[in-house]
Amino acid sequence: MPQHTNLNMEAVRSAFPILDTINYLNTGTYGPMPEPALQALLDATAALEREGVACGRPFGQDADQVRSILAEMIGARPEDIAFSRNATDGVNLVLAGLTWNEGDEIITTDQEHEAVLHPLLYLQSRTGIRVRRIACSPDPGEMLRRLDAHVSERTRLVAFSHVTCETGTRLPAGAICAWAAERGILSLLDSAQSLGAVPVDVGAIGCDFLAGNGHKWLHGPKGTGLLYARPGLMERLVPAHVGAGSLERADVDTGEARPWATGARFEFGTRSWALASGWKESLRWLTNLGLVNVNQHISSLAGYACESIGSIGCTTVLTPAEAPARAGLVSFTCRGYDAAVVGRRLREEASVVSRHVPRQNAVRVSAAHFTAATDVDRLCETLARMMRNG
Repeated sequence: MPQHTNLNMEAVRSAFPILDTINYLNTGTYGPMPEPALQALLDATAALEREGVACGRPFGQDADQVRSILAEMIGARPEDIAFSRNATDGVNLVLAGLTWNEGDEIITTDQEHEAVLHPLLYLQSRTGIRVRRIACSPDPGEMLRRLDAHVSERTRLVAFSHVTCETGTRLPAGAICAWAAERGILSLLDSAQSLGAVPVDVGAIGCDFLAGNGHKWLHGPKGTGLLYARPGLMERLVPAHVGAGSLERADVDTGEARPWATGARFEFGTRSWALASGWKESLRWLTNLGLVNVNQHISSLAGYACESIGSIGCTTVLTPAEAPARAGLVSFTCRGYDAAVVGRRLREEASVVSRHVPRQNAVRVSAAHFTAATDVDRLCETLARMMRNG
């Protein structure tokens, strides 16, 4: 059984009505919003859309609070965070904002989500850079050996996921970023599957850039995200688009157009201001529960899932069993079964919502802060029955 955690599970689960009918094990794709946060989002959206500029809601203050909460969460300064729509946005802002020469190289891994892989491939096709891919390992020494085998004098960036989306492996981000810094190579961390599930401290990790989203483990609205840049690096990123709000200085007479040196350089024009109000309440929900409590619960339930799924005949757990090497994702294969079929049957026969990982022929489940041991038990009971009966 999982270790006891300090969350009041009855109170936590009551904020997610979907759990009454669905065994929701897919926070790694979309983390549902707790009802108080969802209501705040709906109220703010209704007010803005009904009242327009007459709406008196303090959207700017809400956005400032979100930026401050996020900054405290990752150990950063508020001014070093730019709002985005998702993690993909953040990755693109970095790749498009830096200057590249033909022959420059970027090292990434063989388990990257399209949020990282597709922008890299597009940059390669557009500029003539070279993308090198290395296999993933939670072992720092092994990852550094693989990096050493692929680095060259043309390597300019290491871009990788903190937690891989396919196997749920937590990569040794601190060791990788330190390796890069020692060689004058920039580092870009995709925190989509880590922020909110495990502690993330950009100072301790030492990354130059971090991209993340609000709609997974932070349980915020869809269309929310962030980009962090180490102090002094945000202004190195050249914006592809600017508008009202992103320029510190705009002078028609002199022609001067100077973007802010802060994250504001990427924030311009009319936005869906109500998103900040909803995200603020989602972040308050988690911080009121205590991020330490949330992270401990996720780790405990993910460990329980690894152990329980692994005890079923014909299953192989791809996610590392050791807590420091994983987060909230647990991926597994069923020998002799198509994972897409397994996932569909889990939904049809037991109302289990999971995710298909095609490249691994695997099923992926997520242990969220609202996940109970009984959710894992029901999943495993269904899997065991499927394995017995075919």
